[in-house]
Parts: sequence; structure tokens; C-alpha cells
Amino acid sequence: MQRDDLIKFLVNEIVSRKSEKPPKIGIDGKSAAGKTTIADDLGQVLKGKGFEVLRPSVDGFHFSRARRYRQGEFSAKGYYSDAYDYETLKKLLLEPLSGNAFPVTCRLVNHDIRAEASVEAPSVMAGKNTILLFDGIFLTRHEINSYWDYRILLSIDAGTSLSRALVRDAKSMGSTDLIRRKYAERYEPAWEMYQILESPNAKVDVVIDNNDFTNPQILNARQYAVRACGL
Repeated sequence: MQRDDLIKFLVNEIVSRKSEKPPKIGIDGKSAAGKTTIADDLGQVLKGKGFEVLRPSVDGFHFSRARRYRQGEFSAKGYYSDAYDYETLKKLLLEPLSGNAFPVTCRLVNHDIRAEASVEAPSVMAGKNTILLFDGIFLTRHEINSYWDYRILLSIDAGTSLSRALVRDAKSMGSTDLIRRKYAERYEPAWEMYQILESPNAKVDVVIDNNDFTNPQILNARQYAVRACGL
């Protein structure tokens, strides 16, 4: 499938879920799956159609470094359990966008991971014409799964995840040995834990093989067989 066709398909799916409330779109996938890139592409097209787009990420809802690494820097269980502050994410963003009265104010970030500091980000206004495109890992966890109106899962293999990370994270993490160890001991095992505990493939609306950015493939999609002829 051409990437443009995939974006067209996803935009149609998202717009079809537009109602009196802003649809909340969760874009899930392991590290370096391409979540941010596809969310940005979707946002650009949706803005061109006249929608207001909110583009936060789960990265803005990290716990502090001390909390994230309290079970050890290379702990997969620690990454799964202690990386993200779901209660604050719900309070500041997902719950306001799930109400019945709009416009409403919400906040898109609570923690600056680069500065390792909490931030008092200004509130933003969301109306009926707003669409939330939220990218992150572990988005079908039971704590937050019920909030999404459409769930996208980008699937890549462990080797692709690591090879992309070696390029992307070289400046922020420095040592390639550190990157390899983090992915081998922390990130990839945590993703496997997520698969076992939450079965994200069974919860999402569409699973996309994104090992090749230029030639993504839809592996599974609810009602895809009916709609594919419209691509």
C-alpha cells in the first residue's frame, strides 16, 4: 500500500467518527514504530479539511526520573509500571474531552522529560470541531483504553525498532551500547509484557505493519474489507 493511501484511509476512518464530541485517536506502538510521524501526517491532512487538531504525546505525561527508574534503569517491569502518569493524563486531557459540554479547556503536557521538570502548560480550548491525535506506547492499557474513539497500532519488529533508535537516539542517549542495552533489557521486554497483559492487537481498530515507512501494510482493520474499495 502506498503511504498516501494509508493516510487517506485513516483520515476517512477518523472523520467518520466525528460527532458532537471531539474524537480521541490513540496511535499506539513500540518505540520507533513511527507513531509521531504518522500522527503529524494525519494532523496536516485534517487541518487542511478545516479541523482543529490537538497533537499531544504520552511523552508529556512521564513520571519524574526518580519514579521511572525506581526499579532500575534497565528494568522492563519498571518501564511498564512507572514510566507514565495515567491519572494526570486522564485528569488534564482525556476526561475533559470526554464530557458533554464544549468548548472545554484541557492541557496537553504535564512533564518536560528533557528538562526533567513538571510544567504548568497553559490550557488550550477544544471545541466540537477539534480532533485529538495522541501518540504513545501502551495506549490500550486498561487505565486509559476506554477513552479512545479510534485506536491505531503500528507494528514493527524488534530489529527495526532498534535500528531506527540507533539513528534517532544517538544524540540524546549517546552510546550505541547504551541504546542496545536499553532496548534489549527494558523497552522490548516491556512491550512483550504489554502484549501478554493487555492484548492490544485485539483491542485496536486497525493494525498496520510499519516496518517500511514508504510501503505500510494494513494487517487487520475492523470493516476494512468493506471500505477498502474506496481508496
